[in-house]
Amino acid sequence: MGKEKVVVYGLTTEGYLIACQMAIKGADVYLVDESSPTAILLKPEVAKNCPNIDSFKEDEPLLAMIPIDDAISKADYLFFTPRIRKINQDLKAEVSSKFKDAIKEIKKGSTVICCLATGFDGNKENITILKHVTSFEAGKSVSYYYFPLNGLSETPSVIGSLPKSKDNKLLALLSTSKDKKTFVDISSAEHIHAIHTIKRFSGICSILEVCKLMNNNTESNATFDDFKNMYLDDMINGLDDLRLLGSSFEGTNPLLYLINGSIRGITGYAKRLIEIIRITLKNHELKASKTKI
Repeated sequence: MGKEKVVVYGLTTEGYLIACQMAIKGADVYLVDESSPTAILLKPEVAKNCPNIDSFKEDEPLLAMIPIDDAISKADYLFFTPRIRKINQDLKAEVSSKFKDAIKEIKKGSTVICCLATGFDGNKENITILKHVTSFEAGKSVSYYYFPLNGLSETPSVIGSLPKSKDNKLLALLSTSKDKKTFVDISSAEHIHAIHTIKRFSGICSILEVCKLMNNNTESNATFDDFKNMYLDDMINGLDDLRLLGSSFEGTNPLLYLINGSIRGITGYAKRLIEIIRITLKNHELKASKTKI
C-alpha cells in the first residue's frame, strides 16, 4: 500500500473506524474535527492503540496537526463523515452546508467519498453541488463514490461509483481480508442501502408496537425472550439515514408510510422510556445525575 493522502472529514464513530483501518494499512490519514481549525495526523500506532473514538479522546495522544484547508488541498481521498445534529426539515440543509465546506479546497484529480447516507438521487444533488462549488465535474476532473456508513457491525459490501469508475487503490483501502468490496453504480448502492435501512427499522418498529399490547402481562414474558436484547442505541443508530430517505419523496408513497411509521414508532418509544424513568425517579425519591459510562 502506497502513501495515499487521506482526509476523513468529521470526527464521528464511523469515520474514526475507517480512518484507523486506512492508517494501519499505511495511508497518511488526517482527521478533521469540524469544531477545530486543524486536521490531526492519525499515526498507525495510535490507530492500533486507540481502536475507537472514545479511547482516542480519552488518551489524547500527541499528534501532528496542520490547517484543515492544507490537508484537504493535498488529499488524494476525502471521506465525508460529518456529525449531524439537525432533524426533520433542517437535516438536509445541514448536510448540504457541511458538504460544501468539506469540498471547497479539493484538488483536481482527487476523489470524494460520501459516507453519509443520502435519500434517493441524493448523490446527484451532491455531484451538482460539487460542480457548483469547485467547478470540477465528477467523473472527469475528480472522482466521486458513495459508501454509506451507519453502524459499526459491518460496512457496506458495495461501493457506489459513476460509470467506468473503478479505483483499485480505494478498493484496497476499504476492503479487509474477510470483507472484499465490489463496485456497483451509484443508484444501485442507494437502493441497496435503502432496502437494508427500511427493512431494519420497520422490523424494530413492529416489535415495539406489538410489545406495547402486552399491558404488563408477566405471563407472556417468556414468549418474548428473543426480543429482550434490544437497546435504545440500536434503535437510534442510523435513524438519520431513515429521515434522509423520507426527504426523497413528495406526496404519498407506500415507502414513505413505512419510513414515517418507523420514525414515529421509535421516537414514541424513546419518549415513553424517558417518561418511565422520570416516574421511577419520582416514586423512589431519586435524583438524576450525569454519568459517563
